[in-house]
Amino acid sequence: MDYTILKEIIALAEAYQQQTHAQRWQKEQFVSWIINQANQSQQVPKNPVPSQDGLISMFLGIAYKYAQFYARRVFRNTEVYSLDDFAVLVSLFPNKEFKKIDVLRMCIQEKSSGNEVLKRLLRDGMLQERDNPADARSKLLSLTDKGRTQYGLIQNGIQKMAGHIVGNLSIEEKNHLLQVLMKLHQYHHPYFEENNEETLKQLLN
Repeated sequence: MDYTILKEIIALAEAYQQQTHAQRWQKEQFVSWIINQANQSQQVPKNPVPSQDGLISMFLGIAYKYAQFYARRVFRNTEVYSLDDFAVLVSLFPNKEFKKIDVLRMCIQEKSSGNEVLKRLLRDGMLQERDNPADARSKLLSLTDKGRTQYGLIQNGIQKMAGHIVGNLSIEEKNHLLQVLMKLHQYHHPYFEENNEETLKQLLN
């Protein structure tokens, strides 16, 4: 298990206590302190605090880990292994048929790891493939009866999980969050689609 995020949160909590001399834990004040620290100057303090961009990235990662945590309980006693598996089932349910590369694109999965997901679902009998009459070089994927059954077993749990993940957000907060996430998706998706190593190197190095 990767404890990096947990270590970062502990470091933030220690810095918060040292700087505020807080005697009692109040999560609202802690979150407010984090935001204030991120908005201040870029001068590195004695106990470094991630930048605003870093905090946003960190909490997005944490949110996904929460989703994985809940999903494991939803998938228990089924043959669905992960959220990546579920994404494939959703993309093909109930009787859709797509090329492998199109399924991976829809599910935002990289080719190497995504192909492993597809291989497992084919091996476990939840997917089937046939020759593509329009392109002899590719195969068409679709769900089997077993795949549709497995989707049905987890559909209700996934819907409950989705409601739980958004927690106690108000309708207005949900609408705003959805707009922000869609904006991020529209920004990042072209980079994912292009998958140009030189472009990514310039962005990330």
